[in-house]
Amino acid sequence: MNNVDRVNQAWDPSFHVNALRWIKENGQASPWDINPIYSQGTGSFYPAGWHALVALPPGDVVTSANLATLIVACVVWPTSLTYLAVALFPQRRLTWVLTPAAAAGVIAFPIIQQSRSAQWPNALAVALVPAILALGIELAASLHQQRTAPPVDVRSTHPDGRNQTVKSLVLVLATASAAWIHPSAIFALIALGCIYVLRYIVLMCRASWLQDRRHGRLWVAFWALCTGSAVWLISTSPIVAGMADNTAVTAPFPDAAERLFFDLPRSPDDERIQLRDYNFWIGPLVILGAFCALRRKRSWPAAVGLGVTVVLYLAALHPARPLSWMTGLWYHDAVRIAAVSAVVACVFAAYALDQIFTALLWYVPVNGRRAAAAAIVAATVCTVVATNAFRYDTRQEAAVPHYDVESDEFGRSILSGEQDFIKSLADVLPADATVIGDPFNGSTFIYALTGRHVVYSQYGFADRTADEKFLRTRFRDIHRDPEVCAALKRTGAEYVYLGGAERARQFNPYLQWPGFYDVDVSQGFELLASAEHAALYKITACNRRSMKQRIGSRHIT
Repeated sequence: MNNVDRVNQAWDPSFHVNALRWIKENGQASPWDINPIYSQGTGSFYPAGWHALVALPPGDVVTSANLATLIVACVVWPTSLTYLAVALFPQRRLTWVLTPAAAAGVIAFPIIQQSRSAQWPNALAVALVPAILALGIELAASLHQQRTAPPVDVRSTHPDGRNQTVKSLVLVLATASAAWIHPSAIFALIALGCIYVLRYIVLMCRASWLQDRRHGRLWVAFWALCTGSAVWLISTSPIVAGMADNTAVTAPFPDAAERLFFDLPRSPDDERIQLRDYNFWIGPLVILGAFCALRRKRSWPAAVGLGVTVVLYLAALHPARPLSWMTGLWYHDAVRIAAVSAVVACVFAAYALDQIFTALLWYVPVNGRRAAAAAIVAATVCTVVATNAFRYDTRQEAAVPHYDVESDEFGRSILSGEQDFIKSLADVLPADATVIGDPFNGSTFIYALTGRHVVYSQYGFADRTADEKFLRTRFRDIHRDPEVCAALKRTGAEYVYLGGAERARQFNPYLQWPGFYDVDVSQGFELLASAEHAALYKITACNRRSMKQRIGSRHIT
């Protein structure tokens, strides 16, 4: 990141920072208002919880977004994981302490999802999942204890009852809040906690059946109806259908398994992968921790949940997409599913270390266990440092590319000094100005950095209106096609931002904006500001006098 005010040039931030700016200006953060931004075209649902929260602090939106990623990674995620460790292993204090340390060595989350993929709302939702899962585990354990061992004194149950009511309300509110931030939190909770929920429902229905068969049948019918309704809603939802229609990368099974097991930042067949990118600790520790967790009543359902996420991860990368109706809930994106796997995997890795330390201390006399524990901790720290288990260089290389502003073979949206140049345009452009330009050359960030509206407010998605689609390929015909000026008038664009030959994602044939390539600015354009890599022009070619001159010149020729 280098500086907290630097733009992240991954795919998603172009939308997120512009949405933040729009919320700050309009005071609206409804899930049906910000997509599309400025309410152009037909509105559709988009989770706005992250945007509503990050838009609250004063200051520029880019800094707010970057600070939010740091807070999620450094505060929310480790705290949430520690709470899950407490819920899963209430008697294992060492596991609580080791969980944040184990999580610090994982790259799949939050480094990959927040920096390289920049799926910020989804990342915050994932960071909250451990705490919500922990709340549910503790509440279920409390209710089960109350059913199996009811107190003799009825009056003493009142505090417990109030406590359970409060926990239930907190659980409902926390789940709703996570869904408000990003609905994928619900799917993550289902994947990780499905056995907990199933076990709770079975035990509750069984208890009701034993007390009163009629009540038991009602509970069975109720839960069957709820399950059927949920499946029906998901299967018929156009939003879910759109998510499942997304195309994503695939990989053969050995490569997919290797990437997950060793927590690699990219596919193992990538030429950039080096030996230092492998985390040789995390995979074996997670497997050992899951195996040990299977023997405990509280934690074995979480081990099954981890297995579910692993299967989903492998299915998402499989070319045949065998579970597309499930992996589609995560856009078939293995990066998103790997983040969900990390929720339980980090805790199990810490639990495995706890078990190893305990086994080693078992053979040490009681009087010497304190010194032995210190020696084990010191040896572990030395081993971690010697083996580069935290992979500082790897995580830096995974995070840096989309914050970098130096020239790159794959292209950059913003090059060195260009972000400051865009900010300076606030003094050049009128407050009601609308700018058009290739979004992959930096123009899409003009709104976030200056407050001046742009025609293309995010990477891609040029087909929102017919005019946007037309100008994408025909803007450079402005001197000979009157329809270009008509389309510009309908969009309100009076300024154009033109960048150099290097643009982001320049090798993707589906993300080309040829209408802004090789535009003739020798006439019909007034230069307002320029920098090394970009320039801002006022479009004068559509003025009535200019149009008459061009028409006259065509008649002469």
